[in-house]
Amino acid sequence: MSTCTERTECKILIVEDSQDNREIYRECLVSAQNLDCQIRECESAEEALEMCIKDCPDLILLDYILPKLDGLQFLRQAIDRLETMPAVIMVTGKGSEMIAVEAMKHGVRDYVVKGRLTPEQLVNIVVNTLNDRQLKARIDAQLQQQEVVARIALKISQSLELSSILQAAVEGTRELLGCDRTLVCHLGSGLNGTIVAESVLSGWSVAECDRLESNDPVDPADRIEHYLQGHKTAISDIESADLTDYDLHRYRQFQAKAVLTVPILVRDTSTSPLSESRLWGLLIAHHCQTVHHWNTDELDLLDRLSLQMSIAIQQAELVTDLKAILATQQAIEHQLRERVLEIEQANLQLSATSHLLADRNQELNDFSHIVSHDLQAPLRGISNLAQWLGEDLGGKLPAKNQQQLDLIKDRVVQMTALIDGLLRYARIGRETIDSLPTNIGQLLAEVVDILAPPPNFQVLFAADLPTIETQALLLKQVFTNLIGNAIKYHDRPNGRVEVLVTDLGSVWQFTIVDDGPGIDPEHHHKIFGMFKRLVSGDNTKGTGIGLAIVQKIVEAQGGSVWVESKLGKGSAFSFTWPKLA
Repeated sequence: MSTCTERTECKILIVEDSQDNREIYRECLVSAQNLDCQIRECESAEEALEMCIKDCPDLILLDYILPKLDGLQFLRQAIDRLETMPAVIMVTGKGSEMIAVEAMKHGVRDYVVKGRLTPEQLVNIVVNTLNDRQLKARIDAQLQQQEVVARIALKISQSLELSSILQAAVEGTRELLGCDRTLVCHLGSGLNGTIVAESVLSGWSVAECDRLESNDPVDPADRIEHYLQGHKTAISDIESADLTDYDLHRYRQFQAKAVLTVPILVRDTSTSPLSESRLWGLLIAHHCQTVHHWNTDELDLLDRLSLQMSIAIQQAELVTDLKAILATQQAIEHQLRERVLEIEQANLQLSATSHLLADRNQELNDFSHIVSHDLQAPLRGISNLAQWLGEDLGGKLPAKNQQQLDLIKDRVVQMTALIDGLLRYARIGRETIDSLPTNIGQLLAEVVDILAPPPNFQVLFAADLPTIETQALLLKQVFTNLIGNAIKYHDRPNGRVEVLVTDLGSVWQFTIVDDGPGIDPEHHHKIFGMFKRLVSGDNTKGTGIGLAIVQKIVEAQGGSVWVESKLGKGSAFSFTWPKLA
């Protein structure tokens, strides 16, 4: 007898017209320690064929000589009518090389002669044949598995469409496992999921909806941790397994009798190649018709397919991320193109404005030339004529006529000052003036000297005023106008003006304070306008343009100017003057 200690489970059909021989075969096979077999018997090839169609055995012990049909004729019909051909051992009373060759051509695994066959030999032949058949079946299954896995891998390499890859995977899995349903569920928060691919054998219901809501009484975190550790859930019979009512109800909804669940784990390689795995979803197989014991090959297959799906999912997520990045880049490029067009349009407008400004500057230069020469020439003529009349007539003119002649001279002086003021106003910002180190105290002394206030009039400022880097000519013009106005419009010959200097960090603040008649607050907004004078009449010497010049110079420097004053309370004119970097 065989020394093999493992018992081979099998179904054996004995086709023999001799009852004595059938009993001998049965006794040998049943008593074998390494076989655990279910044995059926029949006397004819026709009966054997019907039994194989109803329930195909793993092995047929076939006599060559049978009533009506011999063993070879049975083989031909069995090959035509059976989906899967069982292993066949042919037994004959007489050895014939021709019959043996023909039997081997029809798939017979072994050919033995009855008279030479011992019980031990029979058992060994059966065991070896079954083992060979199982090995071949396993090899065929592995080849099939490799083919499906390779097909899915090829699909992954050729396609970026995740849904088609997952669908091919579940169809290949169901085909290999021979089960009734396979599906992929993508998990969201907790264990709520969405069925993203499903393959169902005809006759079984498709999932009623693609959403799977979890009302599991078991903490979802525990189940998730179970799957994150790579554990599978293999249930051969849901009715006899120790399941919660929730799990049992869920499996019954799918008509499942046996269930195999494998986690699909992926890594977020976008953040780090060594990032921890996360539970993306589940690969699930159902046997709906009968219970099923899940073997190691089936578990390994689903592991391999789960790995291929993980690769496909990571690839799809990477592509999605890249598409999002590309879309963002394209949006940025679109915005940049629009911005470039806006800048080009702005440049065109700026160029047109520059040309227009150049034209206006030229017109202003022409105007300045006219004012300087064509307008001042008649004024000089009027002034000279008035002077000549005064000299020629001497004391002959009546007092009234002399007064009128003096009025003409004053009006010529005012008109000349007005034209000079307009020229200065027009030139502000159009002339390049160098910045120089300037001592404020020295600058104020020069201004006071030029203005020549009355003997009893005081213009005060500190002795230790700072030296600053600035366009001294412009600052001097501002001081001249403001201090000059304080002197000119003062209501007393013994008035007082004080200049204050304050460092405000990024700017200097200058304040010219006088104790003159003051300005009504309702006129504060008017006094910086062109030709605005609060006092009118023949005795007024102002042109109404001085404060407009001050405001234009100060604002061109980036500063501001304002007044604080009340009637009878004097005035305080302040302006800020930015420091040069």
